[in-house]
Amino acid sequence: MNFSAAIQAHTSWKLRLAAACAGSSSDKIDVDSLVKDNTCELGKWLHGGGRRFADDPTFDELVAAHAAFHLAAAAIAKMIGLGKKAEAEALINTRESELGKLSLRVVSILMGFRTRYGDT
Repeated sequence: MNFSAAIQAHTSWKLRLAAACAGSSSDKIDVDSLVKDNTCELGKWLHGGGRRFADDPTFDELVAAHAAFHLAAAAIAKMIGLGKKAEAEALINTRESELGKLSLRVVSILMGFRTRYGDT
């Protein structure tokens, strides 16, 4: 797993949601797909080849935080779709929101994996 690429891809979700909220993107976010934690590259890895790291003390936490992040991101994407853009924007732009906390946690754990195992 290229952990640096996973970090970049993961952090780009906040940018995609912000652009969708601002109406500055033609990117259509599929909520039904976003809610699933096993369809993105990191999710495929976590539920597949990444299982070889299951003995790492933070692996299970990464799986859980990643799944919760997808739920939070999908909830915000749904808000945007319903026209609740001010609410969505507030959740996207604060570290104290569930999305913000989960994003920081996933990135932090991935950085630890990158330090311990390097990018492959």
